[in-house]
Order: sequence, then structure tokens, then C-alpha cells
Amino acid sequence: MNDLYKKYGDYPLYGKRILHVLSPVRWKGNRFQPELDSNWKVTEDTIEFLPMCHHYILVPGKFKSGNNHKIFNHSTLSKEHPYYNSENVTLVPFPYPQSVLSNRIGIDSSTFKRIFDGRIEFEFRPNEFCSFRLCDIDIDFIFCHQPELLSNVLWSLMSLRYGMNNTDGINFFHWIDCPESAPAGLFPPTFFRHMEAVNLAQKSFVHGKASLEYWKKNWEGKKEHVVGLNEHIIKNKLSYMPLKANDLPQIDGGLWNKTGRPIAFNHRWNSTTGRDILPEYMKGLPSEYVVYSTDKKISQPFSGFSPVSQGDLDDFEETDEFLEGIEKAKGDWEVGRFKYAYEGLEKNKDKLESPELYADFLRNCYASVGIIKGYGTWNLSVQDPIKLGTPTLVYDTPMMRDVLGSEYPFYFKTKDEFQKLLQNLPEKFEYPLRDFKKEFRENLHVALLKSRNVTKFHDQEGIYGKPWLYFMSQGLTYKKDMLYQTHQSLIDSQGSNSWETIRRWVMQYGIKDDPTSMFTKLHIPDDATQAHKLLEEYLTEDKHKRPYNQMEKWSAGKDSKGELITHKNSPSKVRRQTGLSDLSSHFGGVS
Repeated sequence: MNDLYKKYGDYPLYGKRILHVLSPVRWKGNRFQPELDSNWKVTEDTIEFLPMCHHYILVPGKFKSGNNHKIFNHSTLSKEHPYYNSENVTLVPFPYPQSVLSNRIGIDSSTFKRIFDGRIEFEFRPNEFCSFRLCDIDIDFIFCHQPELLSNVLWSLMSLRYGMNNTDGINFFHWIDCPESAPAGLFPPTFFRHMEAVNLAQKSFVHGKASLEYWKKNWEGKKEHVVGLNEHIIKNKLSYMPLKANDLPQIDGGLWNKTGRPIAFNHRWNSTTGRDILPEYMKGLPSEYVVYSTDKKISQPFSGFSPVSQGDLDDFEETDEFLEGIEKAKGDWEVGRFKYAYEGLEKNKDKLESPELYADFLRNCYASVGIIKGYGTWNLSVQDPIKLGTPTLVYDTPMMRDVLGSEYPFYFKTKDEFQKLLQNLPEKFEYPLRDFKKEFRENLHVALLKSRNVTKFHDQEGIYGKPWLYFMSQGLTYKKDMLYQTHQSLIDSQGSNSWETIRRWVMQYGIKDDPTSMFTKLHIPDDATQAHKLLEEYLTEDKHKRPYNQMEKWSAGKDSKGELITHKNSPSKVRRQTGLSDLSSHFGGVS
């Protein structure tokens, strides 16, 4: 009995197996950078919330030239990362497209099926390779971070004859398709793929209430659609994943300090984050109020002009209408009012990208400002200065009220409101944010506990439920070995969706699947009274379709030593790395 079982053995989610399908968006060259990827952060949260489960993570991978039977991890995860050193995490490299748009089209179903049918070896730890088939493992849940792909994943599994009876989809929407979020006006609408994913999944997670409002806008335009939106049904299928910003250093390292009343702007510098209105809102304030942006784009010309670099428009060969528009914009930007926050630090890359510099910048500013006028379903940046005690003026939108609450004191809508607040801020500021992480964790657990996978009861044993109990009592633990006893003609060829049902049936009666094993590994705990009772009945039952007293006729039987025969590729014969820990030693788990 391991420590994980002692802590979580009685919890209904203990031993559940989860396949994580990612939405990788941050790349360095052709290598995935998870540490910079906000979507990956959500994946990490869900894994941290479920240390009692086994996690198969489809991480970006790459075949090496000339060898399409071995795939390598192609990310910047360090060798010391907890996932490489946790028994209940298996990293499975997979060839995702690097293009965000291409990744929404579909998955490489051929490679997916070859991986899950044991025809590709994958690098699950640095320089360590293995393979598995669906006779070795199980998938109770698919956590899909690119929801458009959920149907592709389910169909790929079902073509391997798996997932019809056992696997539940859980979606995580990092992006909502709507007119406001479309990359271009003529971009093909894909919100129907979102609706398909919501319909297929047991539960879909969105950041906040704004997400549904954005979806509804797809039906508010002039264009008619063949299918409507059933708001009542979709509300029942949604849950929330409010995200907590990363913790920042609490001690001032003296890395950033300015005189006057500096104002922090820690958002991207574009039209949806206030670039088009902030210059006007700042106009007329005393010169000590200066906006410092963390986005270097503020120093780069926008339509031939930058609020930081006061360039000469005479060099631009443009039309009079163009120059007139730029001169107008130039008039809005007062000289010296906007600056790049990290000017002069560009050569020191380690310092430039450090959380220490970012934290010192925010805490040593007089105020911060957040203006999200365009598309947005959640915001992390606005949380950072608030957590460090810097008063933050926030443009009033329903999304921001979802993040900060209606009682937050520094909302504004007009220039007059903005300037009055800015010039009358308290010397000390403290505002407690909700415990977003706790909310997300509780919502996720509720969704899984209410899912079909957990609540559905199989009252029909089938043929092999009780025989599996007997095999476990005789020392067999791995699913593959029990299948070898009962399904010899299928185990090395095609799959059978009855396999997943047998596992679910026995687990209803107290059988446990070990989440620290990459492969499905079942055992009968001493206190599984129902399972022991069923086993006793089976040993004396003559009318069972696979009776114990005729086992030699229908099973693989025993060897010359009287021990049950195992598969030639049984996981029990694979050498294991020792000294690994489980996830609960790296994260706090559930309370």
C-alpha cells in the first residue's frame, strides 16, 4: 500500500486515468515552450488538482529523420521537471502543428492511432522509451484544451475499438469563437465546432460568464444559421475555470524605481488594451504622471508614429489623408507621457525576463491601469499589481467585474472618472482577490464526480467480471495479463470495447487501479468486502458462463509451476526506474 493510496484510496476519483490533449501556442523555433504558455498553465493546474489520478499528457513531439517508429519529446521542459519524476504522469510526445490555426483543423489521427496501438515508441522520460496499447492502459477522461479536436480524438479511439462505454470528454475553452475574436472579417466561422464539442463533452470549462455572452453574439448578426443556440442546455453543460495569476516575489529587490508618479501598463500595447483611448485619458494631467509599458511595441512606430519615439513624418511617402490621421494621433500623445518600462535593460535578458524585475516595477509604481475594451473572457495581468498592493484603475466591463467583483473601488468609464480616481488614490491599498485556484479545483472535482464515468452503474457483469476477481486474488494485477487469460485471440490483434467495461464493473465493488502505474494495474484491497463476497460466490458457482471449475477450458491457464500464465509483453516484465515519487509530493493536492 503506497502513500497515495493511504491518502486518497477511498476517494471516487482514485485511479482514474486522464488523457490531456493540449493547445500549444508558444514555440521557440520548432520547440514547444510550456513555461511561457498560458494554456499549459491550465493543464498544470488540473494535474495538480488530481494527484490521485494517472495523467497521460500528449506533449509536442517530433520524429527524427528516417525513423517514424520512434518519437521524441520536443519541448523545453527541464530534466528536473516534476512530471519526469512522478510515477503518475506519463508524457506522450505527439506531432502537433506549430500553427495555432492548423492545430484547430484536426489531429494527426494516423499517428495518434499508431501510438495507442503500440506501433510507435515514445520518449516518456529523457532518453527513455516505451510503447503501449489500449490492452495495456485505460482512458477514463479526455481533458481537451483544443475543444474543436474532441470529436477527432474520440473517433480515433473508437476506430481502435475503445471509448464507447468508458471515456468522458472534458473541454477547456481558452478561446471563444465570436465576431469580436475573429482574426479577420472574412475568416470562416468555427463556433459550430465549439458547439459540437460542448455537446459531446460531459462538461466544458470556460473562464467566466463573458464566454457564453460572446457565443450568443454569433446568432445576433444578420446572417441566419441552420442551428440555433439552446441557452438552457449549454448553461447546464458549462462550468468555470477562473485563473489565478502566478505568485510574484514579495521582497523589493531595488531593480526598478522612478521619480514622479509612474503608472504601470502591464498589458500588450494594442487597440483592445487601451492604446486608442489612454493617450486622451492622460491628456492634461500634471507631467509627473507618466505611463510605463512592459510591451516594447510602445517604442515601435504604429502607422508611422510612436508615442515614445517622436519621429518625423516627413520621411513617409504616404497620402495626405494618411498623414492627417497620423498628425491627429500624434497630437493625442503628449511628449514624455509614455515610456518603455525596461529601457536600457534589453541586453540583460535574464534580468529583463525575471519575475523579480516585473514585481519591482509593479510595486514601485504609483498606480496601474487596465483597459480591456475588446474581446476578453478573463484577465491575469490585472491581478498582478493588485496582489502587490498597487492601486489599479480598471476600465469597467462585465468581464472585469467577473474577475474583481462589483465592489472593487477603482472602476472607470470616462476620462473624467479616470483622472479623478488617479489624482485621489489612497497611500495604502489592499484588496483581497477571490481564491480562484480553489474555485477551479472544486468546480473540476464536482464535474468529474458527477460525470457518467463515475456515476454510471453496470449491473450486468458480462462474462469475465468475476473471473478477473479470481485472477487478482491469485496475484495477477496488470490488465494485459488478465486479458491474456480471457481474450487471447484478440489481445495482439484488434481491440474490444468490452475490455473497458470489465474494468469498470470490478471497480464498482472496491477494486482499485494504481495511479502510480503507467499501465492499468488492479488489485483487491482487504477492505473491499463486496469484491471478496463476489469472489467467494464465483468459486462455488456452477452456472457461471466461465465457471472456475472449468477454467482450463476457457483461459490461458497455469504454467508448470502452477502459476497463472502472463503475456509475453506483460508490464510486469518491464524494468522500472526506481526512486520516483507521486504527484502529491510535488503539489498540495485536494483538501
